[in-house]
Amino acid sequence: MKIGFIGLGNAGGKLAGSLQRHGYDLVVRDLDATAAQPFLDGGALWADSPRELAEQCE
Repeated sequence: MKIGFIGLGNAGGKLAGSLQRHGYDLVVRDLDATAAQPFLDGGALWADSPRELAEQCE
């Protein structure tokens, strides 16, 4: 299952990190692209827009 996350701050980053550690595939988006880098390094995909994120998820 591919799950999308918009916003990787204090709350979103912890939730997304937990899902990624448990083997879920992620598509991520944040206004600050550097916040997404740890998730991208872990195999997440980057979405250039919220629409693209939604289209990539199940």
